[in-house]
Amino acid sequence: MIIEAISQGILLGLSTGIFCLVTCAPVYVPFVLSEDRKLRRNILSIGEIAMGRLIAYLFFGFILGILGKLINGPWLNRTIGTAMILLSAFMLAFVVVKKWPHLGLCKMSKKYVNYPAFFGFLTGINVCPPFLLAMSAALSYASIAGSTLLFGGFFVGTSFYLILLVPLGFAAKMESIRQIGLITSVMSGIMFLALGLGYLVL
Repeated sequence: MIIEAISQGILLGLSTGIFCLVTCAPVYVPFVLSEDRKLRRNILSIGEIAMGRLIAYLFFGFILGILGKLINGPWLNRTIGTAMILLSAFMLAFVVVKKWPHLGLCKMSKKYVNYPAFFGFLTGINVCPPFLLAMSAALSYASIAGSTLLFGGFFVGTSFYLILLVPLGFAAKMESIRQIGLITSVMSGIMFLALGLGYLVL
C-alpha cells in the first residue's frame, strides 16, 4: 500500500501540477515580483513555499484519514473559507510590511513571520480540481497512513512545477515591477477575502 499510495500521489501531482501552479499564481507571482532578491534567496523563498505546502498536504491527508467518509460539504466549506481569509490577511500584511517597514509592528512581523511558508501552507489547502482529485483518491484508502502518503506523493509531483517561479525573480530587479507586484498582492488579497467570505456563508 505504501508504494501504491505514494506513486499514485506523484502521478496525480505530475499530471495536474501546471493547473495547480496557475490556480495559485495570484499568490505566488505577486510575492516573487514584489521584492528584489538574489537568486539564492529567491530559491530559498520558493523552498519555504514548498515546505508550507508539504505541511498543509500532510496535515490534510492525516485529517482525511481520520474522517474517512464522514467528511461533508459544510465542514469542507468552512475549512476552505477560513484558509482563504487567513491567506488574504497575510497577503495584505505582507504589502504593509513592504511599504512601511519602519513601523514597529512591521519590524516585528518581518522578523518573526515567515510569509513564504504561510503562503505555501494556506494555498496548500486551497481547494482546486487537482486537490479534489487527490482528496477523492485519499478517501478511497480509508486509512491515515494511505491518505497521508498519497498527499505526500502529490506534493512531490506538484513541486516540480515550482521551479518555473525562479526565473520570475529576475524581473523583480526593476522597481516598477516590484510596485506592480505589491499592487497585485493587494488585489489578490481582496479577491481571496471575498472568496473566503463566500465559502463561509454557503
